[in-house]
Amino acid sequence: MKLSAALALTVAGGLTLAACGSSETRTANDEAVQGEAWLTPPVITGVEQRADGLIVRGDAAPGARVVLRTGQTAGFAASADKAGRFEIQMPSPDAALILIPEIQAGQMQTPGREQLLLIGGSTPLSALLSDGGASRRLGLAPLLDAVDGDGRGLVVSGRAESGVEVTVMAGGMAVHAVAGDDRRWTASLSGVGDRPLDIKIGERVFDYPGPAGVADGLATRAGEGWRLTRALSPSARQTSWFPDA
Repeated sequence: MKLSAALALTVAGGLTLAACGSSETRTANDEAVQGEAWLTPPVITGVEQRADGLIVRGDAAPGARVVLRTGQTAGFAASADKAGRFEIQMPSPDAALILIPEIQAGQMQTPGREQLLLIGGSTPLSALLSDGGASRRLGLAPLLDAVDGDGRGLVVSGRAESGVEVTVMAGGMAVHAVAGDDRRWTASLSGVGDRPLDIKIGERVFDYPGPAGVADGLATRAGEGWRLTRALSPSARQTSWFPDA
């Protein structure tokens, strides 16, 4: 399974040229920069679970309206502050809920590149789903955050202190990964296929149940964790499995 490359959008202004131009030129440049910034997708950075519900936190362009959309309907919204940070309060879902974070500016909508998965109840879960890439778990987790499969191979991911090397053993092979500055690591198990198997990290063994038979996009209990299999295209699908914390 290949991880999709991260796409960063940077807006830079020509300060020297703007200072020498007319006020009309500076205004046009400022509006262009602000317009592009407002179209930058929001980034979810965390989900806090409270007794009275959830708080979804993230970054966006200052003043931008951020919406967590459920399908074609807007669900929950808030505006980013002057520092570009936002908090959206919402009730804890009774069942699995997939939300699409997006920026709304007038009639323009710019969805984020990840979907937010929220599950309430006795085994709560919050994670970001990435088409063709590793899921990013936001809440508590064991040594293994998630397993993502595309029917041919697996990508496993988790968190550790920056610079720490993690050894993953599965299907008779061992792979090594090093946690980056963001304290996250990923390892590709391309030679084991996408099937039920034991995944060992440190002294802990995780029983990955394999993909679901149907890509229905529903999160259900599978083994000691949650499993979600969704169709990415008519010929491609992705399974994401999250072991219980």
